[in-house]
Amino acid sequence: MSNLLQGLNDIQYDAVADVEGHKLILAGAGSGKTKVVTTKIAYLIDNGVSPFSILGFTFTNKAANEMKERIDGLVSFNVDKMWIGTFHSICVRILRHNIDRIGYSQNFTILDTSDQRTLYKEIIKEFNFDEKIYTPKSLQSEISNLKNSNISPVEYEKSIYTPRDKAISSIYYRYNEKLKNNNSVDFDDLILLTVKLLRDNIDIREYYHDRFKYIFVDEFQDTNNIQYELIKLLTGPDSFLNVVGDSDQSIYKFRGANIENILNFNKDFKNSRQIILNENYRSTKNILKTANNVIQNNDNRIKKELWTGNKDGEKPQFFTADSSREEAEFVSNKIEEYLQKGINPSEIAILYRSNYLSRSFEESLMRKNISYKVVGGIKFYERAEIKDLIAYLRLISNSNDDISFLRVANSPKRGIGNATIEKLNYVSNEMNLSLFDSINYLRTFNILGNTAINKLEDFRELINSLKVDRENMNIENLLRSIIDKTEYIELLESQKTLESKSRIENIEEFIGSIITYEENNESNLEAYLSDISLLSDVDKTEELDNSITLITVHSAKGLEYQVVFLVGLSEGIFPSSFVESDEDLEEERRLMYVAITRAKENLHLTRAINVDKFGKSTIQIESSFIEEMRDSIEIIENEKKKFFNPRESSYNKYKSYNNFRNGNSYRKIEEPVVINKNNNIYKEGQEVSHEKWGRGTVTKVDNSANDIIITVIFNDGNIKTLMADLAPMEVISE
Repeated sequence: MSNLLQGLNDIQYDAVADVEGHKLILAGAGSGKTKVVTTKIAYLIDNGVSPFSILGFTFTNKAANEMKERIDGLVSFNVDKMWIGTFHSICVRILRHNIDRIGYSQNFTILDTSDQRTLYKEIIKEFNFDEKIYTPKSLQSEISNLKNSNISPVEYEKSIYTPRDKAISSIYYRYNEKLKNNNSVDFDDLILLTVKLLRDNIDIREYYHDRFKYIFVDEFQDTNNIQYELIKLLTGPDSFLNVVGDSDQSIYKFRGANIENILNFNKDFKNSRQIILNENYRSTKNILKTANNVIQNNDNRIKKELWTGNKDGEKPQFFTADSSREEAEFVSNKIEEYLQKGINPSEIAILYRSNYLSRSFEESLMRKNISYKVVGGIKFYERAEIKDLIAYLRLISNSNDDISFLRVANSPKRGIGNATIEKLNYVSNEMNLSLFDSINYLRTFNILGNTAINKLEDFRELINSLKVDRENMNIENLLRSIIDKTEYIELLESQKTLESKSRIENIEEFIGSIITYEENNESNLEAYLSDISLLSDVDKTEELDNSITLITVHSAKGLEYQVVFLVGLSEGIFPSSFVESDEDLEEERRLMYVAITRAKENLHLTRAINVDKFGKSTIQIESSFIEEMRDSIEIIENEKKKFFNPRESSYNKYKSYNNFRNGNSYRKIEEPVVINKNNNIYKEGQEVSHEKWGRGTVTKVDNSANDIIITVIFNDGNIKTLMADLAPMEVISE
């Protein structure tokens, strides 16, 4: 037996030693996927296969480098000469040799992000579009999505419905035209043009069929349609394709990943063989049992069950806090306990569904002076939109604050560029005044045109009007006034990108933090700014490797920690409120599975009943995923009070909403009748009227806990869970 095969378990051995035919290697979390792929490549070379006939695709340069390093430790060949790299880097190599066949010169240039945005700016100006609506960043995102979905300008033009669609179509055409005229391509074109090249030129396609006899694809579940087409075009009749992935870890639908690629592999590649690696080397038995309990509820998957020879370990623990602040304190207290036991901080992670959730945990860790780092994101108070809004508050409080002035004078963009600021700075130095006060003297210096002066004066009036608001408003409403008068959120909404949505969530979370602050402190702007400065100073401390990790579940894929805190487990948070179908809910469940399997020894699950979310404290019901794992977790009682745990899955809400929208009646299993303290009698199917949300229909009455909870779907589609004895609502029909 080859030395390379020693140390493999039986299934890993089989996956490596069977070198004939196509293979789908279904690799469960922590099952040694990378070891199998690198060992198989080394085994092929050891058995006489030319390294030049092996092609390997990865999704990141880091993964490609790790793969090469591992192979380098197993073979004597110089692995740098092998074709192992990202989809984009492999495509560059193919295009450099052949792009002249599709009308480009071989010295084509690849535009980076900055170059692309410059090009979009030129087109926006050329078409005289409003850059506030059609921002270079949003255009780059939208057109990138179209390209990755393999939608050409011609195809997109067929789907035009709105004036914006028409504008995007014109920009898309012009953008591609400018790229071609400049003999340039963008990142997305690299795969698109390679597919076109191989599809339209049989001789080039056959050349690569003859060259590459063994093709490997890592993280196959993350491939999109255009990447899958590339793989099929490169796989010749005598080639052997080895794809490695896990249908249970397909979590990038929002990036275009298509789970059907891995599910349909055996249909698309005849006589292929499926090998399942399901022995986990990472986690304890109890953690794996919890993961299996969750993922088995998905129908659209290749069934497998992870197992391990590791110890049983402690059951994952689930804690329900009364508030977001209490949830964060519980987590930070537990972290302190682990640190006192000698656990390395780098082995502890807090995982959450969305970036905005980090705020309360960051603040709690800061209060305890526990070093942390935010991975895959920016610390809450260092995010651009938060720094902008704080700068507005500071400038309102102190108009001599030139640093804050410079930050927000052109944010959002209002045509106050660097040249204008330079002239204003000259006046400031001459008059020995702040930048803000110097605006009053610009016309006497005659160094700026009327347009520039008008824009600065408009900004001055904006700040002055906000100073007046400050006299009549608390901090929360002042912040809302800033957002309203600057149209900050409106401009983000117009961009229609995932990043802009995330930034809006951060702003709403910031509003929520101020509401919490004012509930516990005097509403004094200067005091608040002092407190926030202290937080921010701690927040800027050096990010040491020896720190607690705060990270989204998406960013945590591929990582592992001894101790994991999975937080925010409420409906509408995890699973997300954007769940609208079976397919969406299954992706959320796969994300939960990924989160659970990051933990090696200890897993803590937490949620809060009263969640400070987007400026409001709202009652949140327990995540439906908790019910799926209930028999494998330990419920940690909150010593302060007994909590209710009403449950209703996001998908049930989706079905109820669609039944309501389509005029169908709800299926009634039981009809509990509840009389609340306001003498209202509630039962399922009633029409009600709420002071704030208007008319709606009662879909559920839960009297299983101390507090009676009713669920109402309102006529505008909103679904609310309310405490019966507190809701300002009346029954208007039976």
